[in-house]
Amino acid sequence: MIITDEIRHRFRGVRAVYGEDAFRNFASSHVFIAGVGGVGSWCAESLIRSGIGKITMLDCDTIEDSNSNRQLHTMQSTLGQLKAAVLEKRFSDINPQAEIRIVTSRLTVAGLAETIPENADIYIDAIDDLPAKASLIHFVHRRLKRKIIVSGGAGGKKNAGLLKTADLSATCNDALLSRLRSILRREYGYPAAPEPMGLAAVFSTEKGVSGKEASPEGDDIPAFGALMCVTASAGLMIGSEVLKYLSENRPPVPARSE
Repeated sequence: MIITDEIRHRFRGVRAVYGEDAFRNFASSHVFIAGVGGVGSWCAESLIRSGIGKITMLDCDTIEDSNSNRQLHTMQSTLGQLKAAVLEKRFSDINPQAEIRIVTSRLTVAGLAETIPENADIYIDAIDDLPAKASLIHFVHRRLKRKIIVSGGAGGKKNAGLLKTADLSATCNDALLSRLRSILRREYGYPAAPEPMGLAAVFSTEKGVSGKEASPEGDDIPAFGALMCVTASAGLMIGSEVLKYLSENRPPVPARSE
């Protein structure tokens, strides 16, 4: 993304926090996000509003009314539409000069090389399909040797203040990440506890309450519910980690006159 006078003005608040060198990094960066649901949609929004120049979003799902409790794109007017396509339109309206790319095919273990771009500066995993999640993480971390941030589960959790970032090996009270660790160690050779795995994870230390515990008389209650205040906070925390990484780990992009 070229930093025009209009872009400088549009994102002057970001420049005021991070400075000119970091903002040039943001404008020239490519971020890949797998999954734009309860966590990923809010993460992507935070990045487009921070001046990231290119975002690739992978998600094959369509919007359902049951997404209304936690997902950014879900409105009556968007039901049945592809999540990634709705966000593509929204983000182009927020920053018309950003490059927004969407991938609406399902992420599979066999199709990683054809689906995942190899030139992103940082990758975000916000999916809950465990085989795909593990293979994505391994592909990015070991094959591409790039930074990836892993999102944990939010099921049954209420307190956004209990979210934190840690190495995947040190997460707790997160069944999704516990199963993920087992797969990575068993199938991909990641180190056993207590050795760190070298993977940053955003997760909640809160123990989630099941749907039947919270609403024993409800006959349509899912096993675990989710709240926007937790999923969105997790997405925003990941977005913050992305900006921190891009500001500290990319050589400053030289200034250029427009």
